[in-house]
Amino acid sequence: MRAPWIISPHNCQSLRWVCPQDLNFAGSYALLPLHAGELAKAAASMPLALVHQEDEWQLVGVCALAPGHNLFIQGGQWLGAYQPLWLSTYPFRLLQVGTQAVLTCAPEAKAPEGEGEPFFADDDQPAPAVTKRLELLKSSHSLQQATVRAIKALVDMDLVTPWSDSLRQQLGIQFTGLHRVDEHALSKLDDASFLQLRQALPLAYALNFSIQQCHLLQRLERINPFPDKAVADVDKLFGQQDDTIRFNF
Repeated sequence: MRAPWIISPHNCQSLRWVCPQDLNFAGSYALLPLHAGELAKAAASMPLALVHQEDEWQLVGVCALAPGHNLFIQGGQWLGAYQPLWLSTYPFRLLQVGTQAVLTCAPEAKAPEGEGEPFFADDDQPAPAVTKRLELLKSSHSLQQATVRAIKALVDMDLVTPWSDSLRQQLGIQFTGLHRVDEHALSKLDDASFLQLRQALPLAYALNFSIQQCHLLQRLERINPFPDKAVADVDKLFGQQDDTIRFNF
């Protein structure tokens, strides 16, 4: 994966970015990033998991049963009860560098020459669309850092375990890499170790509690099926043969 841009007037002098007009940019994303401040609402709306990507652990919402199709996004709109904040701040992210946080932009958001939105106004201040996302990122940055610390505590105590093959099959999840908290290992901690985890316990409980929300993914698949599956279902329904003339709208 290409490294994100660091956003500054100097670095972005001749660059512009594509500002999403709807949520279709995330329509193929099976996982969406979350932070600790979203736990309560997200855990009641979708399965949560920990994943190890780009040499770091991340908290994510599981939005698909199979790779390539976000079941919560249809026609550029969100279908679920809770919409992750990440969708409102994309393509920007605050990256912690030492004691400071720097604004970065996903490289895939680069606009073709002559198109897109400017990063900065003429006075070298962030343009309005960038400012809007930056303010959201700043307001949640401390929660994002708390999430990183909570995940590290769980990992350091060997409490993070992959979803088993049997669990994934039971729930209909068709990809790997998802992790939860090992409840048996958690129950075996001594009092001192358990006390050290007090700041991470809400995350631990939310992760495992949320797995039951996979039933929502199964319901969403019926109203928002993978495009290829939808075609296959129509073929089965009408008994079309290979020589049938098809129309694409």
